[in-house]
Amino acid sequence: MLSALSKKALGIFCVVGVSCAGLYGFRFFTHAVPPNFKCAGLEEKGFYAGNIVATVEGNSGYKIDTLSVKIDGKAAPGFPAKIKSKNFSRCLKVDTQELGEGKHTCEMVLTDASFNANESRSKFRFSVDNKPFEASFKKPEYEIKQGNTIHVKINANKSIAGASVEFLSREYPCCQESTAYETTFEAFVPVDCDESAATHLLTANVVDKVGNKVELSSPVNIEGVEFPNQMGFYVPPQKLEDERDVSVSNSVLSNALEKWLQDSPKEKLWSGKFELPTVVKRLSTPYGERRVSPERGKYLHKAVDIVNSPKSVVWASQSGKVIIKDRFLLSGNTVVIDHGLGVFTEYFHLDSFADIEVGQMVKKGNPVGKLGKTGYAAGYHLHWALLVNNQPINPMEWTEQGFWA
Repeated sequence: MLSALSKKALGIFCVVGVSCAGLYGFRFFTHAVPPNFKCAGLEEKGFYAGNIVATVEGNSGYKIDTLSVKIDGKAAPGFPAKIKSKNFSRCLKVDTQELGEGKHTCEMVLTDASFNANESRSKFRFSVDNKPFEASFKKPEYEIKQGNTIHVKINANKSIAGASVEFLSREYPCCQESTAYETTFEAFVPVDCDESAATHLLTANVVDKVGNKVELSSPVNIEGVEFPNQMGFYVPPQKLEDERDVSVSNSVLSNALEKWLQDSPKEKLWSGKFELPTVVKRLSTPYGERRVSPERGKYLHKAVDIVNSPKSVVWASQSGKVIIKDRFLLSGNTVVIDHGLGVFTEYFHLDSFADIEVGQMVKKGNPVGKLGKTGYAAGYHLHWALLVNNQPINPMEWTEQGFWA
């Protein structure tokens, strides 16, 4: 016979048991929230070689029943896996040698143990690349004149993920030559017009989509150039005094260029060769001319001066983004265009500006202003400069088809 106390305890136990069973049954039939999961080590659009070791982790408000993983429609080794808990972590191993080269599909399904069998799914593509990585410079060595640009091209036997070039202790970014060619990257390396005529080493680091690295090196022979001496020009002192009233110091321009270089896109905003920015009646000053002036002392003219009819239209020599539009003491009305990859073009001494604004994208041939003589200028002309990483180089070379071959 049960005592009165025992009967009471048994009654409470039965009530609690029935309540728990009822609550469990209620949750079993009503739970409708899909479980959560994520996969690390095997991801959308990823490239892989050798053995893939990934981790699948997840959780749910209700006990998880099964995790299914299929590669190209076939169950991955060790799957489907019974989970039987609210939280889990499972290792996924895939031998890419068995899959073969190219693109593959991974599909994961996580199902809870409720009456509704709530599911979460993930389906994505990834690529297998076990091919040995090979890369080389297009040219085994480079011959370059002072003031010109080394147009570096790197060819590989498969898609390149990234590359960088180093020359004279400075690093330069690389980008795809075009969106259609992931196996060819290019870079533009400036050689200053007063750089010593000697042989220097150009190096590159190239990485493929799975992380294989190749290091390249090539000699660069810099050829000396006899730049001409100034023929003579005169700017009245009063002109500069008048200019001070309507302009700001060119140091502001220099500081702005440094800032904009940091923000320059790591890709080309242009395609094809550059064009001369106005009709050329004559070049009054070539690139590299040696000059002497009371205001600047001895210096090299690191641009070309183009003479055309006064107030002739000046246009963008290539597509890009307007980053500077202002008036400066020496350069006068000035426009600077960023073409991406640290390549800028400058248009100085403009008489007036075209209807453009800073931040605006312009196409090759779009007007930027009219030819003038504002700033430190003796007469009507366009001072046209091309900078790579803020180093002015010979812009005429960039208008030649052979430079782009």
